[in-house]
Amino acid sequence: MNKKICFLLFAVLSLCVSTAFPQAKDAIKKVVIDAGHGGSDIGAPGSMSKEKDINLAVALELGKQIKENCPDVEVYYTRKTDVYPTLYDRCNYANNQHADLFISIHCNASTNKTAHGTETFVMGLDKSDHNLEVARRENASMLLEDDYKTKYGGFNPNSPESYVIFSLYANNYLDNSTKLAAKVQKNLVSTTGFTDRKVQQAGFWVLHAVAMPSILVELGFISNPEEEKKLVDKDFQKKMAKTICTAFAQYKSEVEGKVAPQIENKEEEKPATTKPEPKPAETKPEKVAEQTAKPETKPQPASQETGVCFKVQFCALPDNIAVTDKRFAGLKNVGKYKENNMWKYTAGNEITYAGAQNVLKEVKAKYPDAFIVAFKNGVKIPVSEARQLCQ
Repeated sequence: MNKKICFLLFAVLSLCVSTAFPQAKDAIKKVVIDAGHGGSDIGAPGSMSKEKDINLAVALELGKQIKENCPDVEVYYTRKTDVYPTLYDRCNYANNQHADLFISIHCNASTNKTAHGTETFVMGLDKSDHNLEVARRENASMLLEDDYKTKYGGFNPNSPESYVIFSLYANNYLDNSTKLAAKVQKNLVSTTGFTDRKVQQAGFWVLHAVAMPSILVELGFISNPEEEKKLVDKDFQKKMAKTICTAFAQYKSEVEGKVAPQIENKEEEKPATTKPEPKPAETKPEKVAEQTAKPETKPQPASQETGVCFKVQFCALPDNIAVTDKRFAGLKNVGKYKENNMWKYTAGNEITYAGAQNVLKEVKAKYPDAFIVAFKNGVKIPVSEARQLCQ
């Protein structure tokens, strides 16, 4: 009984840590890049490589490209050499930096040598056999630590019952994590040609314990001979890093309402006859599934010409909840739309970005992770594009 009490107490304390350092809103200034495994923990073994080495190479290249293309962003690494920081230390480090994003780099593996493709994970409670197996494998790193039972509150990555800790977890950053994951996944599939295994949810400790939007990228299957050949190729590693950097820049510009920079690899010099790399396809906007009634303020002629309005998105849920639900009490012009299999809820309906900023201040009092989104004639568009249309 005492062990159960300690375990639940640790879970509650973990929740407190996860909300202690709210994300730096509307500005992405710090990112922590986590190269999975390392040192005595080689990760998944390939026929000619070790996962830990691929993870580190891509992580360092990703950080380098973010520094070159987004100079206003501070980049931190959980490791820069072949050492093993514990899962606990990785999360603690990210939280101590008060980072705005956490990106963990990994390679997938399976006993089925034909398994292939890339997938990006966010923290969640999906209990499918595949997702539990991936989470179990990545969480198993903690078993290398002598005091893991004490440090992780009795959590056993090999015990399905231990994952009850995640049922107590309310991810305040799920919406932004999913948004970044979708961009990374789409760009990786477009650039690498790997099979799209979609954005997934699973119970990863490193995503559970960081107080910021976070994703875990499974680049490809090191257990698949064909994919391993690409994963160990230095040029292909740079291509993957560039792709993730592009997704990061797109996410950053959307959150901040700015135009995304053109991502370049400054060391990459190609002959004129080389066929250019295909640019990642831009995400097609989705139709707004449902909106509330007309805004309280009468639209001005300019908004009628552009069809643009700004709203404040404050939460995302898998359930379709009525906009009149009592949980939304105190918010004006509550609306919702469906995107990436999630129902996303908004407040306000403003014809100017300045008006939306005023609404944002009010909403953040209750929902600290809220941010501004924009629509044109009922279709979601980047905030940067909407602001340009309203100039």
